[in-house]
Amino acid sequence: MKKLIFVLVLLTAWCAAQCLSAPISTRVGVKFGFNPGKYDFDDGQDEFKGTGVHFGIGMGTDILNLISLDMGAQFRTTRYSREEALGTRTFSYDNLYFPIFLSLKAGMLPLISPYVGAGIGINVQFNGINRFESGAIAVETPIEGSSTNAFLILGLGAEIRLLKLRISPEFTANINAQADNEATEATEENIDYHISLGLYYAP
Repeated sequence: MKKLIFVLVLLTAWCAAQCLSAPISTRVGVKFGFNPGKYDFDDGQDEFKGTGVHFGIGMGTDILNLISLDMGAQFRTTRYSREEALGTRTFSYDNLYFPIFLSLKAGMLPLISPYVGAGIGINVQFNGINRFESGAIAVETPIEGSSTNAFLILGLGAEIRLLKLRISPEFTANINAQADNEATEATEENIDYHISLGLYYAP
């Protein structure tokens, strides 16, 4: 038991020394990837599924090499399709996405630091197209207006440190579920899975 306590004390001291050697660090760069997802609501038919892409800028701050706060601004496309009785219907949107992500990071490790975290994302949806395709006939209808929704973000990733370059592969689930009709209590659920790669400069 004494040997175990001694080892734990040494490990704690080593971790503390690593943390205190660089209490705050920052980074800035770009993030890009693709986002498979689904959209479902209570209309008695199948859910919509599809894949979009995202890219944008990001910045982050690490505190004591353990707590990381990241935020950014991304352009994001979403595209959801399903088979209906007479053909295929697809909704396509352009979006602006503003994620804020707080994570716990094993920053004391020498080269690769895994992390896990949660956050919120604000999605501004605009420039929509409703496309219905039946055989060789396709009809596209613009969707006017815009909407703003909040997403819960759950995710994990890893940071690879190469001199002043930070490479971060990341997976996040972006979840939005809400009641869209108080009278019938119908619900809608929108989940996108962001598979991303971040490239950052850390001065």
